[in-house]
Amino acid sequence: MFENTQFLPALMAIIVVIVYLIGAVYLGKKKNTQKRLQTLLDTPNQMPASDEEFIDSLRSDNAASPLAQTIGDIFTKMGIDTERVRARNQLRFYQAGIHSPDAHIYYLLFTRFFSIIFVATALYIVSQNGAGLSDYVIGLVLVLIGIFGADGYIRNLTDKRKQKLIHSFPDALDLLLACVESGLALDGALSRVCKELGTAHPILTYELNRTRMELSLLNDRAKAITNLADRNGLLSFKLFSAALLQSEKFGTSLTDTLRVMSEEYRTQRLMNAEEKAGRLPALMTIPLMMFLLPALFIIILGPAIIDVVSKFK
Repeated sequence: MFENTQFLPALMAIIVVIVYLIGAVYLGKKKNTQKRLQTLLDTPNQMPASDEEFIDSLRSDNAASPLAQTIGDIFTKMGIDTERVRARNQLRFYQAGIHSPDAHIYYLLFTRFFSIIFVATALYIVSQNGAGLSDYVIGLVLVLIGIFGADGYIRNLTDKRKQKLIHSFPDALDLLLACVESGLALDGALSRVCKELGTAHPILTYELNRTRMELSLLNDRAKAITNLADRNGLLSFKLFSAALLQSEKFGTSLTDTLRVMSEEYRTQRLMNAEEKAGRLPALMTIPLMMFLLPALFIIILGPAIIDVVSKFK
């Protein structure tokens, strides 16, 4: 295997290192944002983040890196409309938890450049004389990574983020209901929820804190509430935004609506836990058959087999 491709392992190692570095830059700002927000949340006797500090953190997230600017200029000279790609994928990136303004540049870099390298490497491997089954398997894996790697990575991040938001939403809803019932306005209730849940649910805290800021800064409060549902794409957030819009527009009781939603999602979370518990016997059947039954047969039949073998000696 690889008799005439001595340079191929080095090439693959370089590709892996480059992809790793791009991923580190790609997600670095997201981690820094969460750490900064957590620091603000842990500050005593203050709100989760003051208006100026939170705006500064958002501005720092919107600053493009020099590397991304250079790559973007190269793509522009090649005739690729990077702004169109950004506009088309911005919502996908945000739903995946990627807030970096360089996301569309690195997405283009992988889909337009590294994907070609992966596919070309796969074709080169399988076209060699004496290529075996392992060569075709490696080639197939490289082709799949090159074609579906970027979209699959974003989809995986999106699914994980949605699961975390779904898990943390009932807790936030219960606390928000308690704050509203105590007489706090919507902005103050969101601020209190962010302060209490910042450590346990940082992703949801960031979303609610951003909504709080938009409610304070935007002239259109309905737009700020709608943005919360659009940024996450979950049914629970859409219903929550609809309840807030109804309360803002018609002056209906937000407490009654939140109480009904809180009871519904608390029941839904309990039903999901019961469903997972009910699936355990079926999931444990195959491991038990593969690992427990052979050991049990050895313990039960082992002495009898030893006696039989000893009699024939």
